[in-house]
Amino acid sequence: MSKKEKLLEAAANIIEEKGITQLTLEAVAAEAGVSKGGLLYHFHTKDELLKALNEQTILEFRRLVQDELEEGKSYTLAYLHATFKQLNAHGALSSDASILGALVSNHDLQKMWDTEYQRFKQEALKEDTSPELSLIIRLVCDGFIFSNMFKLDPIKLEEQKQMLSYLADLVEEKK
Repeated sequence: MSKKEKLLEAAANIIEEKGITQLTLEAVAAEAGVSKGGLLYHFHTKDELLKALNEQTILEFRRLVQDELEEGKSYTLAYLHATFKQLNAHGALSSDASILGALVSNHDLQKMWDTEYQRFKQEALKEDTSPELSLIIRLVCDGFIFSNMFKLDPIKLEEQKQMLSYLADLVEEKK
């Protein structure tokens, strides 16, 4: 793992374990076991760090979607499966930490996520799944992420699996 990846993982861990208010450059450096100067070499500001965390999370999510597409799933099903895989990831791969950082920090990071939502909408419109069902899938995925992110009755793993199976069956039935 590169030093940059280690710093991103440390930032995500702080957000997940202690909350966004505890995210400081000093805390990230300490968590990663590097000097503040070592951190500043890679990220000059907290905003740069959060931007990189969001970029990495989005790229990882796209990779997960692509893996599902390569297995022959529709884009809507690939998005659904990728969300559930990322939902249970920790550290820099966690969507919770990066989205929370984006929501709190600045509008440019929020635009990154809006672009991803637009991407989903465009891809979902290309397939046989109805726009209404595609939107339901996206909103359910959002609900799981936000429930987990804000620790609002997080859905247990077994319940996640049941919902994934139910929604995947629903998508397949509607084709």
